[in-house]
Amino acid sequence: MSDHASTLIEQSQRAYQAAVHRGWVSDKDSSLLFVDWDALEARLAHLSKAFGHPHANHCVAIKTMPHQAVLNRMVAWGYGLEAASMEEVYLAVEAKAKHIIFDSPVKRSHEIDACQAIGDRLLLNVNSLEELERMPEHPSFQIGIRINPEMQVSDAALYHVSGLESKFGVPISDRSSIIDAILKYPVTALHVHSGSSMSDLTQAVQAVNALMKLAKEANDSLAKAGESRRITVIDMGGGLSPEEINKGESYMQTYASALKASIPELWSDFHLVTEFGQWTHFHTGFAISDVEYAMDRGSQRIAFIHLGADFLMRDAYSSPRGIPLTVLDQAAKVKVATLCKHDIAGPLCFAGDYVVRDVTLPRIDAGDKLLMRHTGSNAYALWSRHCSRDIPKVIGVSQQGKQVELLSERKQVW
Repeated sequence: MSDHASTLIEQSQRAYQAAVHRGWVSDKDSSLLFVDWDALEARLAHLSKAFGHPHANHCVAIKTMPHQAVLNRMVAWGYGLEAASMEEVYLAVEAKAKHIIFDSPVKRSHEIDACQAIGDRLLLNVNSLEELERMPEHPSFQIGIRINPEMQVSDAALYHVSGLESKFGVPISDRSSIIDAILKYPVTALHVHSGSSMSDLTQAVQAVNALMKLAKEANDSLAKAGESRRITVIDMGGGLSPEEINKGESYMQTYASALKASIPELWSDFHLVTEFGQWTHFHTGFAISDVEYAMDRGSQRIAFIHLGADFLMRDAYSSPRGIPLTVLDQAAKVKVATLCKHDIAGPLCFAGDYVVRDVTLPRIDAGDKLLMRHTGSNAYALWSRHCSRDIPKVIGVSQQGKQVELLSERKQVW
């Protein structure tokens, strides 16, 4: 185990003990969720520094972690928010975000009309040229077009969004139709989101490059038509895989450097918008669950905990994301015991509810606790109503776990 991992575990233990000391842990609190403010602020600062863009609006995808207190804190630090639904737009408004991106692919006409009251702090990216027909005659908000670059940059098929038949964006091969639409409607932004959990930065850079060429072509056409309006905003979306940022040059830094080397005019001639969600949040959350039962089944030991597919839906239904596990004893100290194979079973009444199978850990017993790190993204956000289990308390943590604040009480899902 690295020194960094040991430090994070110690911080998690301190935060849990602080919550106990505050009287926030009762018999009903079979699990707790935590947000590390220091880690979140550090990652956002790293993002800003990596790009070093003079006119950047770094907007974080709400869907990866929609807790209102988290949104409020990021906005207070000067960051914007990206909304994938009208409900998320209202969360961003509640947070008093100065920059809001609205990217839903199914915007209703009344939702578009409601954006008029929000004004030019909102950029509405249409998902199709047909959607432009629903725009008001004199929009108070900015309008962008989502472009499908028609290239694959994600490893998992579940996250492919850039194939020709994708439900997202206007295929870039429809170039003439896109230019015609830009001439007809008050479009000032182009948006690309090539994929999620991207690993091929070469193609990701190519996708942004293709968007830039389209923007320049559109601006040439606007100039020839005698229009003063131009495409001034490039929204490059998000999509980078989670990573730690304390191990030399980060993937984010490499990505930004590659973009700057390939497209220097993106820094000099355009405003930049980003929408990194999973990358921002993944390493900023952790959770602790009681172990309710532990028993041997054949050659395997099964530990039953109070967080499973209700919390880690993607891990249970798709594939485990490599969330680090640490066994704690009843006093929340790191447990030292004989190593053995375990299946970590969640609380839901269906056979597939396992956090992970066949993992080697110190022998787990009933009454122990299980610390799960790297649960900041697509976990709380995907909380499942299956079996109607309560959403645990959410606690904010700072100063290496020494300071804690209760962000929300344990609550029912219905």
